[in-house]
Amino acid sequence: MSYKKIINGVEYSIFSSVRFFNNFILMVDWGGSRGFHDLDTCNHNVFMINHSGEFVWQVRRDDSVRGEGWWDVLHAHAREIGEDGARRPFTYFVINYPDGGNNINPDTGSPPDHAIWTPGATIWLMGSAYQKYILDPETGIATNVTQGNPRPW
Repeated sequence: MSYKKIINGVEYSIFSSVRFFNNFILMVDWGGSRGFHDLDTCNHNVFMINHSGEFVWQVRRDDSVRGEGWWDVLHAHAREIGEDGARRPFTYFVINYPDGGNNINPDTGSPPDHAIWTPGATIWLMGSAYQKYILDPETGIATNVTQGNPRPW
């Protein structure tokens, strides 16, 4: 279930969150293939706010594992089919806990909409186009750790 939140003066629909100490990491609804938001917001749809609701960071991607020009190829392909660029938002959080468990519901195979981070846990951001990232909640940098060379579209 989503709810509305104003971040840096823009209203977003939040569909998933992780509590990190007294802060919240929020994943905003990107709105499908045309998106509710501009291309940059769509591809950086994770934010941290503090307990007062103030902006802390917007996610930054480290896709160096994909090599130079990977996003250029994605955008070129999207433009060939009439889109304004590649919209590859993050789609959900998975929390891997130090004891080896995670927050995936065994009955549905999906994580809950809201989770609580614990010390030593790893926050995974699952991206569209089969990309997997590990989020550093201190810096807001999501590092692409996808193995192999999946098709970019």
